[in-house]
Amino acid sequence: MTFTNNACYGNDNELLALLKGYSALIPPLHLKFPAQCSFTEVHTFLLHQVLLGPHLEQYPPSRRYQQSFWKWAIEHLESMDKDEEDSEIDIRIYDRYLSLMSAPIDPSGPPPDSYMTYYWKPPSSLGSANQNCHETITLLESRTTIENGTTGLRTWCASFVLASYLIANAEIIHNHTILELGCGSGFLGIIVATIQQKFNERHQSHRQPLPAVLLTDVNAGVLSRCRGNVQLSCNHSASHSNITFSTLDWFDALSMPLSENTVTAFLSKASVGVVIGADIVFDPILVPPLVATLRLALSFKSTRMVVVALTVRNEQTLAHFLTEAVKELCMEEVTHSFTSATYFDVDTTGVDAGLDVKIFKFTPRNSAL
Repeated sequence: MTFTNNACYGNDNELLALLKGYSALIPPLHLKFPAQCSFTEVHTFLLHQVLLGPHLEQYPPSRRYQQSFWKWAIEHLESMDKDEEDSEIDIRIYDRYLSLMSAPIDPSGPPPDSYMTYYWKPPSSLGSANQNCHETITLLESRTTIENGTTGLRTWCASFVLASYLIANAEIIHNHTILELGCGSGFLGIIVATIQQKFNERHQSHRQPLPAVLLTDVNAGVLSRCRGNVQLSCNHSASHSNITFSTLDWFDALSMPLSENTVTAFLSKASVGVVIGADIVFDPILVPPLVATLRLALSFKSTRMVVVALTVRNEQTLAHFLTEAVKELCMEEVTHSFTSATYFDVDTTGVDAGLDVKIFKFTPRNSAL
């Protein structure tokens, strides 16, 4: 979805930041109330863009989050100086909060799944001339670290960092078949699809068929969630005509002979140009199969490079992966200043807060790239 913030709101940057925070479920404690705006500006924005906004009505944050947000917002609204004597908080705001309070919500239980909407502004190479234009990505995500035995049902910090890198370096992916290893809830897949579509739209004089986006994971439940998110009608990816979802088990890359294993068979049909992955090195047991999968992918002439973003949770695990990878592949660490908040407003105080995210590029040993 493309969102254009209305300049008539005056201090619209503060208001837009509030909308972004609400949409991404940033805890109210870490939100900044737009104190420089008048009561009427804030009240009108909260009512029509947040409470009654069509997108957020269809894809709302969880009821638990809404309850905490509207409690916080009402407290601030009630403490503001009113523009006019008869200025009052609209009854619909109170009604929403009361309806949330009347429904049983267990604050001690695990947080429920929730829609998350992230806003980002395309660079000039992809975006429109309107500087107020933002793109959105909406996902149904888990709010727990592990759900149903997998970590793949939420978006992790490394995905935001890699997305920022790809947005800033769109030439890497805009006209290549992209294979994502460990696609999770679909965030990076949607980013890649959107970049390809926007590049194609911007260069209408020589439009080409959209390259393929191949989203893979080993977990069937994760793939199902990914498919559902990619195909949400509010996401640009829903209209991308060349996205596939496939089960891919890296351990199969260790099967001999290589010419007959399922990873080789998958890659031989895919004509992959670039392989991407975020936060895919978190368990030492996965290092051998992952390295074998990367080696196989880069053995095909069509595959130019692998780009991965890895959160440094355990230095030894990362060192083990890099040691094994450079035995057969060329490796370059990409110097970057991207954070999860470079393009996206996210909760930077939650899981992985303060951890470093490194970006690595791998190429075949005989490659000049």
